[in-house]
Amino acid sequence: MKVWNKIIKKLMLITNYDLTKCLYWYIRLRLPRCSSFHVYPHSIIDIDKDAIVDIENGELAINVGVNVGWFKSRNRRYISELRVLKGGNIVQRGDFQLNNGASIYVGEGAKLVLYGYSLLNTNSTINCFQYIEIGKGCAISDNVSICDSDSHILNNEKDKVSAPVIIGNNVWIGKNVTILKGVTIGDGAVVGAGSVVVRSIPAGCLVVGNPARVIKENVTWKWK
Repeated sequence: MKVWNKIIKKLMLITNYDLTKCLYWYIRLRLPRCSSFHVYPHSIIDIDKDAIVDIENGELAINVGVNVGWFKSRNRRYISELRVLKGGNIVQRGDFQLNNGASIYVGEGAKLVLYGYSLLNTNSTINCFQYIEIGKGCAISDNVSICDSDSHILNNEKDKVSAPVIIGNNVWIGKNVTILKGVTIGDGAVVGAGSVVVRSIPAGCLVVGNPARVIKENVTWKWK
C-alpha cells in the first residue's frame, strides 16, 4: 500500500508539470540523467542559445505549487520567470525551486551559483548582473529582492555599479527583505522581515531594520 501511495503521489505531481516545456528544456540544455528541469504552468522561460545552465545532481523547478496546496483555491494567478541572457551562466548543485511567482534574471556575462536544497518563495526575485552566490539549505521568503547592481551610474562612478552578493549556507531571509550589491551574509544568519541589507552580516547573527543591524548573536534555526 505504501508503494502504491508513492506511485499515485508521483503521478499526481507529474500531471501538474507543463510537460512540453519540461521536455524541450531538458533536451535543449543537454542535462545529465541525474538532473531535471521541471516547469509548472504559468512560467516564462527565456534562455539564450549562448547561455549556460549547468545543473548537477539536482532539480530546478519553476513556479512550484501553482496547482497545489493552499494556492490552489485562490483566484490570483502567479507567473514565474527564468531569463538568462547571452553569456549568462547558472551553476546549480542540488535542488533549487522557485515557488509561485518567483523569478530569476541573469544578465549578459553574469554568473549565478546555487549550491542547492534551497527555495525562492512567492514573488521573490534574484537579479544577477555580475555575480550572486547562494549556499545550501537557504530559506528565502516572500517578496524578497536580491540584486548585485544599482543598474544606474551615480556620480559617474561606472566601476561601482555592481558588486558580488554572497549568501552562505543555511541562511533564513524573512519576508519583504531587500539585499543590495556587495553584501556577504554568513552561514546560519537570519534576516528579519522588512530589513534592507546594505553591508555584510556575520555568521550566526539575527539582523533587522533599515539598514539591517545585528540584534542577536549565536542564533540557530531549522526548517519546520
